[in-house]
This record gives sequence, C-alpha cells and structure tokens, in this order.
Amino acid sequence: MIGLIRAVATATALLAFAVVLSGCAGTRLGDMISAVQGYTITQGQIDTARATYNGTVLAPLHRYAVLPRCGPGKSFSISVPCHDKAMLKKLSDADLVVAKAFDDTQDMVTSGNTSGSVAAYKSLNTAIDVVKGLLAASGAAML
Repeated sequence: MIGLIRAVATATALLAFAVVLSGCAGTRLGDMISAVQGYTITQGQIDTARATYNGTVLAPLHRYAVLPRCGPGKSFSISVPCHDKAMLKKLSDADLVVAKAFDDTQDMVTSGNTSGSVAAYKSLNTAIDVVKGLLAASGAAML
C-alpha cells in the first residue's frame, strides 16, 4: 500500500514538474502535452507555415543561389556577395527535406491522422529550423 502511494505521489510530482517546465522549455514540451490532450494540426497552420517558409527561406535562398559563385578563398560578404557551392548544395538538400516534410504533414492532415499530423508538423518545424540555421551560417538570411 505504501509503495502504491509513493508511486502515485512520484507520478503526480513528475507531472507537475513537466507542467511547470513546459512554460520554461518553450514549445517542444508544450507541444507534447498538447498532443496528449488531442491537439490537431489544421490546414490553416500548414498554409501559414508554407507562406512563412516561402517568404523567410525560399526568397533569400533564391537570391543567394543567383549570386555568382565565390572564388577560391572567398566567402560571402555584403560588400562582395557570392555563393559557396558546398553551402548552396546543403541548402538545396535541406530544402528538399522541408518539401518532403510539407508533403508528409499535408498527407497526415488530409487523411485525418491526428497524432500523425502532430508528429509530422513537429518534424516540419525542425526541418525548417535547420534550413534557417544554414541560411544564417551562409549569410543568405541577410539578402
């Protein structure tokens, strides 16, 4: 009996701790709690994510891609804008991952798979964060 009471008390304390941390940890833990509570991804969220991605990632990526290639030993700068071939390849590959993540999320929402759509949407946001990080590292985010 005492063991059961301790187990319940421990579980309650852990849940309370998780709820407290959700405010500090940002959206990741909050997203997990929302998913458990039946949170769903809507078509509007996908459309907003796509429009935001197009404006904040694809537009600068395109401007970076059309710059002349950097010469040997040169790197991107505002005074001498150019693109690095290896970085452009990384950005293009990461963009393909985001496109697949958009497709996967859309498929889950269209099929009505609530838990799958939440997981796919989280993966989509992670993929977008990776591309944004690469853009910042390349200097293309300034374009």
